[in-house]
Formats: sequence, structure tokens, C-alpha cells
Amino acid sequence: MFSANRRVKTPLLASVLLLPAVALGQQSPPSAMQMTITSVPPTGANGRIYVNENCGILPDLTLLLTAKQKKEVQFDPVVCHVEGVVNSQHEEEEAVGDALERVRVEVREQEFELANITLKPVVFYVLVAVPKGWAVDSDPPPKETKGDVAIFEAHAAAGEFVRLHVGMRHSKDLKPRSDASPTAP
Repeated sequence: MFSANRRVKTPLLASVLLLPAVALGQQSPPSAMQMTITSVPPTGANGRIYVNENCGILPDLTLLLTAKQKKEVQFDPVVCHVEGVVNSQHEEEEAVGDALERVRVEVREQEFELANITLKPVVFYVLVAVPKGWAVDSDPPPKETKGDVAIFEAHAAAGEFVRLHVGMRHSKDLKPRSDASPTAP
């Protein structure tokens, strides 16, 4: 199993929303980060931010992988970016009677880094397409599944960064061995 929704608390608001320094009676202009954090992301106003598996920010949940989605997706690497993608394969064996059942397993993992740049708590809804024949293998599991889309939830306080680890697996049966003794790795 893979861990999901690991929280990393970062005091973003404390360091970014401080008033600009006053030097010699003049106020310096706000930084780009201060302007970004005080603006409201297109979907954060209702306390929900929807992102797809590529960290595209969706205006709402109704655009689940539709043709229209490509036109309305926005990208903001401050709000969401994929930190790591890992693909691996291995074989699993299990003795069943006098035969050795074998399965080739392909695993895909990716970790999302999500930042709440609003002034209120938000819930990130991360929508991940699950290809045919694949299964989600994350702990905790997705909050819900709609068709072939797994929907994960990650809660973030104002100014907080959270990480969400998502794993999927695909198993393919191999020809069983006639002896029940597993092979050495």
C-alpha cells in the first residue's frame, strides 16, 4: 500500500503576507508571491480546488475528462505540481496446491504537492484517471470513484502545503509453474 495525503505544514502565510517593509517612509511594492497569495484562485472561492492528474486546475467537478476540459484547464505550479513519478514492475508468486501461481505487476506512483494560497481552508479534489484493467492502490483510498476517475481528497489550512501520494497497479497472470517452490530473487 502507498501512503496518501501526507501533510507537510509550512507557514506560508506568516512569511508571505507580512506587510512590505517600510524604508525611509516609502512603501515598497508587493512581491509577486504576495500578489499571488492574496488573489483568489478560480476554484478556491467555494473552499474547493479541483485538479487533474497533470495538475491542471479545473473550474468544477463537471468537467471530468471531457473534450471541453482542455479549453478550461489552468495551470499554476504554485498551487499544484507533480513532485515525482515512479513506474516499476515486479513478479509476485504464491503457492496454490502443487502449482506456483505467478503474476507480473506494474506499479505507477506519483506525488502531488498542493499549496493552499487562499486565506481560508480548502479541500483539494485530485481527479486521477484509472486506465482499464488497473486498480488504485493507495492508503487511504480515493474518497469516491466516478466511472474510471478516482477522486482523492486533501485538506489544507490557509497557507499550508500538503502532499498526496497516489499509486495504481496492473496485474497480468503468467503461466503457473508446476512445482510449488518459489524462485529465488
